[in-house]
Amino acid sequence: MMGPKRFVRTLVLASLVATPLWGPPPAVEALEAAAPQSGEQRCMDGSALTGAGGRSARTRLCAALDNAFITLSTPAWCERSACDVSGTYRMTARDGREVASGRLGTRTEYPGPGTYKVAVVMRARSATRAFDARGGWTRTITLAWPKPAPVHTITVTPATIRPGRATTLTYTVTRHDLRGDSNARLGLIGQEGTGVRLSSSDRQCTNPLTKAYPSEERRPHVLDCALVGVQPGRPAKVKVVVRLGAHCSTIVSKMGYWLPNGQETYTGGMLKGPVVTCAKN
Repeated sequence: MMGPKRFVRTLVLASLVATPLWGPPPAVEALEAAAPQSGEQRCMDGSALTGAGGRSARTRLCAALDNAFITLSTPAWCERSACDVSGTYRMTARDGREVASGRLGTRTEYPGPGTYKVAVVMRARSATRAFDARGGWTRTITLAWPKPAPVHTITVTPATIRPGRATTLTYTVTRHDLRGDSNARLGLIGQEGTGVRLSSSDRQCTNPLTKAYPSEERRPHVLDCALVGVQPGRPAKVKVVVRLGAHCSTIVSKMGYWLPNGQETYTGGMLKGPVVTCAKN
């Protein structure tokens, strides 16, 4: 079975105007203004997706910056209206290093200004489902947004664990300025099914519950820490014990924090922390 058709084109995203996500896309125009600011969106033409009967959908690749995070989306138009779109993307630097990937329309950390290749695999369907097409294409984009200074950073020592042992990790969460508030939610996740167990004597940390009462259980491979009073110059430290059986598991970390802005429904961000690796004996 043949895979989706793939197309390659190179354009400069930072030189294109912002466009809405509804209605047919306007013609591409040059933009002479300075680098876009946080909250702005920039778009470029994608490739047409061809469905049954030779009908096609026009697509775009759009990028929007929200503080330290970027969202890549691919709005499409079929049957003279916006399509339902789903899919994934992979974003790589000039040297082939992956800097971002995931589902279209979800936020990830902004890698900073530069030129990147974005490979998209997507599906577009009309509201009536009369049009349904899949395809893959690649664009090279140049982003001019400066990378915002970090509000928080996460470090951990040691950075390696071994199977058959219990290791105490020390996570340090540092707040660098007064943006946002002093609360943060640190999440640690091991690989389910490996037998890894995370625990902490810190009262701010707990293994989250799963299932419903009365058969609720705690997830031993996940630890959730609700940190308070994190101030510049006063980093929060959390000690976590990782117990491994015969199998290896990495430990990933993420942290949510708030940057209030009026009454927006989602003003926080998920910061990726360090990955603790596992070295076999």
